[in-house]
Amino acid sequence: MMETLYIIGAIILGFGVMAKLLLDLGNQIDEGLIELDEKLALAIRSVVEKIPGLGDSEPINPIQMAFAQLIGNMAQQKQVIIPPKIIERDENGLFSKKE
Repeated sequence: MMETLYIIGAIILGFGVMAKLLLDLGNQIDEGLIELDEKLALAIRSVVEKIPGLGDSEPINPIQMAFAQLIGNMAQQKQVIIPPKIIERDENGLFSKKE
């Protein structure tokens, strides 16, 4: 009788220890993710600052913007839509020749 109580007590104690360990692990993962997020933000900021044109606050040149818009409009105007070609079949399902 006493042996079963000891076994039940050990099992309950084991579940308690496992629950505590899992909670601690969850807290460490949360802290690690917060730290990782901060480090990634710093890394991205340093990379963006090193790229010319992105890090500085120089305004966009209106002449360059006009040329970019002109090139975009020219590219859209030259698009040609080709209608689909329908090939007819005869009563046997074979392709028929046009004469």
